[in-house]
Amino acid sequence: MWAAADAKDPQREDLKTSPQLYNLDCVAYESLVLGLFSIWRGDLNVPAGRPKPNNVCAGFSRDGFHWSRPDRRAFIDVSEKKGDWNWGNMQSAGGCCLVVGDELYFYHSGRAGKPDAANGKGRDGEGSTGLAVLRRDGFASLDAGDKGGTVTTRPVTFSGKHLFVNADARDGELTAEVIGGDGKAMDGLSAADCVAVRADKTRQAVGWKAGDLAAAAGQPVRLRFHLRKARLFAFWVSGGKTGASGGYVAAGGPGLTNRDA
Repeated sequence: MWAAADAKDPQREDLKTSPQLYNLDCVAYESLVLGLFSIWRGDLNVPAGRPKPNNVCAGFSRDGFHWSRPDRRAFIDVSEKKGDWNWGNMQSAGGCCLVVGDELYFYHSGRAGKPDAANGKGRDGEGSTGLAVLRRDGFASLDAGDKGGTVTTRPVTFSGKHLFVNADARDGELTAEVIGGDGKAMDGLSAADCVAVRADKTRQAVGWKAGDLAAAAGQPVRLRFHLRKARLFAFWVSGGKTGASGGYVAAGGPGLTNRDA
């Protein structure tokens, strides 16, 4: 089996039915495959005229076959208010999302149903298109409070020379350091040498007072981020000062080509 709902997908309390995978749309985004899973939660004893209460969950894959879904909550949910445009049968669009500046646009369908429909017949009427908007790379973040925190990557090898982060550090700060094979910060690339980031941007350059990140290129190193009152959404190393990642851009967007992220 390639993909399916499983025991980790929560049941609706009113239906007590094992969820099933109703539809899966997926697309290449940055360095992975983004998946939008329409999950069927059951279809028994619902109010007359309500479309099946499918909602959309998110997951990702590194190879297009094995899927990771660490958060089973609805990414785009149905409304529980009778007659709302998204009262039931939520489904994603085939391209999953568009990249529009600093945001991701998720177009999706929903159905208000026909409250007077008997025995479920004709209940999928009054379909509508909705738009959900998310910060770019905003699927998850590593957050630190007043006491601060650190996160260290697994060993990575890169060819670029400019570090960028997608982070919200407007009320705090973020610094980074490069850890060599000896477990110590490389000369000039320590957290103490880093110019602290104190901004909320989806594409923020991270630099050091004198160190050159190019010195670490081509060898396995770890990046360690120090955060205080900040959120880290993503990081990458770019070959240019503009911060282009060279990753995929889902269904595209204004002014974007396939690998012009």
